[in-house]
Amino acid sequence: MVACKFSLPGIFCGLLVIGSAVPALAAGPSVAFDFGSIAECRDVTSAEAAESYPGEKIVELKLRVSMNLLVGEIRDVQVVRIEVGDCDSRIRVHSFEPGTRLESHLSGDIHWSRTVEKGNTLGVSLGGEAPVPLGDVVAHITPSASGGLSKREVVTERQTRVAPKHVVVASGTFGHEHGVFFKLRASQQSSLEGVHDLTIRFLVPDSWRGDSLKVCCQAIGQEKFLWMKQPATWVHTCAPVAIYLAGDREARQAAQAHVESEDRS
Repeated sequence: MVACKFSLPGIFCGLLVIGSAVPALAAGPSVAFDFGSIAECRDVTSAEAAESYPGEKIVELKLRVSMNLLVGEIRDVQVVRIEVGDCDSRIRVHSFEPGTRLESHLSGDIHWSRTVEKGNTLGVSLGGEAPVPLGDVVAHITPSASGGLSKREVVTERQTRVAPKHVVVASGTFGHEHGVFFKLRASQQSSLEGVHDLTIRFLVPDSWRGDSLKVCCQAIGQEKFLWMKQPATWVHTCAPVAIYLAGDREARQAAQAHVESEDRS
């Protein structure tokens, strides 16, 4: 455990927990996460928000998290979980993106139709004349029935069914809204490997200039054990991120000094 002290009083909280990477299981993929150790926050407080939250303002953090597959198959990574939390519960999550999202592997809804034919018929044997090989003799045939009955009904049923969807992004808060999580799943339209852009808006005091967050990333899948499969965490990484108010030069310098002190320790 490491306690952090800063040259600018009141800007950053002490980060009490700094996680380290857990080695990936030998049978699974090797995955590396990367994100910046310093990030700025913009003041995005609207006039309506200022009235709703007196004495507070809303700051927006854009966090870019990259996932790089080093060894193995990306299909073995089923879920990527990213958590961003305030270490001392001084700031609260106001909103975040992306929100929970569902996708379908189909381009649209399913159109389904069925046609049923029903009919009733009555067969008849009609009369007539037929020549026979006896000179000019003509054989007369008497009909066995006269008249007929026919009925035909065609019924077509048409339905539109909503295409099935599955969750590709699940997100929400934890720690009494002092943190936010994102669970990402691969789909036919997206990949877990690459860059993931996250946006988090925090409610902070009007005098807020900077803080320190803890960002944790997990790559989760399944490993084979004998004839069964069981959940497995391929990698779990936690690291601090110093944030500061955009345009505040002194707060930015304090954030840089904080990161440098963490690197030396």
